[in-house]
Amino acid sequence: MPYRQLLNWIRLLRPQQYVKNFFILPPMIFARRWDVVEETAIGFGLYCLTSSAVYAFNDAYDAPADRCHPYKRFRPIASGAIAPHSALAVAAFLAVGSILGGFLLKPLFAMILFLYLLNNLLYTLWLKRIALLDVFSIAAGFILRIYGGAVIGSIPVSTYLFMTVFFLSTFLAFGKRRHELLIVSPKEAPLNRKSLRLYSVYYLDQVMNISATLTLVVYVLYLMQNAFMWLLGTLPIVVMGLFRYYHLTHNKQGGEPTQELLTDRFLLVLGGLYGMLAMLEMMNVPFPL
Repeated sequence: MPYRQLLNWIRLLRPQQYVKNFFILPPMIFARRWDVVEETAIGFGLYCLTSSAVYAFNDAYDAPADRCHPYKRFRPIASGAIAPHSALAVAAFLAVGSILGGFLLKPLFAMILFLYLLNNLLYTLWLKRIALLDVFSIAAGFILRIYGGAVIGSIPVSTYLFMTVFFLSTFLAFGKRRHELLIVSPKEAPLNRKSLRLYSVYYLDQVMNISATLTLVVYVLYLMQNAFMWLLGTLPIVVMGLFRYYHLTHNKQGGEPTQELLTDRFLLVLGGLYGMLAMLEMMNVPFPL
């Protein structure tokens, strides 16, 4: 396979989006269940395969609309570099393989993977055309990642953690919609994503504020519910992270969550600090008093 064509396939499968699948890890980490590290790593890999299957199917289905988008028109299928039927065949292979792998790992986990796949298929075929339901479908994907991590180790998860992830994902998704609304013309917006015609910048600003507030409220409740020490120090980090993403969407014309997380130095530093404090907490390192 020529090098350029290999790059096109890598772009189609979007490995940079695998960062979202790290949401499978919190149940294991916060519960200090190091005995399920291997199973959780396998589950992470299966989520990555399923994610790539979803992206390949989505790009094949959305190719006509993507050609009207200023950036998406360069995607491999929209640009003609990869044939739609080839992408669909790869998507089917990855989806079936991940579900079978999930069943071998744990039957209930396979069911979670199937629900994750079904949610994304409904999103591509229908839900992304309906305002609010499109964002809630994205949030459901993150909830299913958390639940998948919990199922692998039979780990009970705080309701506050689920709510934190839900409101955080809606905050990021509304920011992404705001970005999409600004980078396409009013005529092209309905062609590229029909739900955009039902949004306005003012409305998205308000729901982003609500989602950010709820994220902080339930995260504080989560920290207070547990006897955390080091993790209490993550509160200002979370606040700064929310403020930074809001700044990127409103002052820097940003809004793609994965891209911002992987390229913005401020968010990278915050992520590193959060990870360091979380590991100190989960490894039971004595807190200096």
